[in-house]
Amino acid sequence: MKKITLKEVILELTPFPEELVVWSKTNPEFLDALKNVYPEKFISPAMIIIYPAIRGDKDCEGDIVIGVYTYHHELNKPIFKQDFIVNRGGLNQEFILYSRNPAGSSRYVKDINDFFTKYGKHGHNKNSHHMSLEKLPAQLQERGKEAIRLAEKMKIGTPQEIPQKHIDKIYNEVMLIKREDRIIIEKLRS
Repeated sequence: MKKITLKEVILELTPFPEELVVWSKTNPEFLDALKNVYPEKFISPAMIIIYPAIRGDKDCEGDIVIGVYTYHHELNKPIFKQDFIVNRGGLNQEFILYSRNPAGSSRYVKDINDFFTKYGKHGHNKNSHHMSLEKLPAQLQERGKEAIRLAEKMKIGTPQEIPQKHIDKIYNEVMLIKREDRIIIEKLRS
């Protein structure tokens, strides 16, 4: 059986659409560039914003922008960062992550400035990229406070010290809950 990684556990805990979770697992360059899977530097407050599909622009028609918040607790003055994932054409078949990526751009990971150039005219600007707790949307501030508290606890120990049996246990529990959620959603739809 494949060894479950802490990255995979964090990915499953992030409130991404299921297609994006699967995409992330099958595109390692994409998963490796997601900030929130590196808890030694970033805490994922499990906050995303899915914006409406873009209409009337042939260069990005149907694209759906997903804002992904992380708390960069390793900095002297910690801040919340928002990277952006674009669901190309809203088809759930191709996703591009826009982030500050020291490894450089690739097919599915591009620099955040490229995002602002392409999507800035649709309301996504640099002012939405770095912010304090107070600048987060009001409905996300409580989650932001939880991330800050967790970051304080992280100073006590590092995630690398988590035994594999605990990672496996957490992953199995998360997957059970997600499976139960899918069953409930399917029953509600029928």
